[in-house]
Amino acid sequence: MKKDRMRKKLLFAAAPLLLTVGGFVPAHALNEDVMRNILSPVLLAQNLALVCVKFDANFTRETGGQGGDADRVLDHIKDEILATMTREEAGPIVVSAAGAARAVGLGMIRALAGGSPEEQTARIRTLCKRTAKPLVKGVVDDHEGRHEFFERMLKDARQG
Repeated sequence: MKKDRMRKKLLFAAAPLLLTVGGFVPAHALNEDVMRNILSPVLLAQNLALVCVKFDANFTRETGGQGGDADRVLDHIKDEILATMTREEAGPIVVSAAGAARAVGLGMIRALAGGSPEEQTARIRTLCKRTAKPLVKGVVDDHEGRHEFFERMLKDARQG
């Protein structure tokens, strides 16, 4: 009987220690897939803007929004996303999202290869006008027009 009481007292006293063994766990776990899916289109839009501004000097101005040109708004969106994560959480997510964005962007550009340099330039200009411009403008406008929804997605990525 005394042993049972002693065991209960020890377990009760040790409970806080046992709960913290293994390091600290964030209050809310991060859904890395959701964060990657939120970040990837922003990085793709940035990559396309970097390419297209070389062929159209007005590209970032024309695809910008209330917060400035596309470069400024896309940086703002990226900063907002990264601010919701610790450095340790962000590292692998950024690497993965950047890799996906780079693969899609390069795939789009490589599909235009072949022919003379003039033909390739014309195809890239068309890609920028018909595909990249609506994509970049869409990312910017969606963020600015539905900011509460964006914030909710980021919050929901932190599972309670």
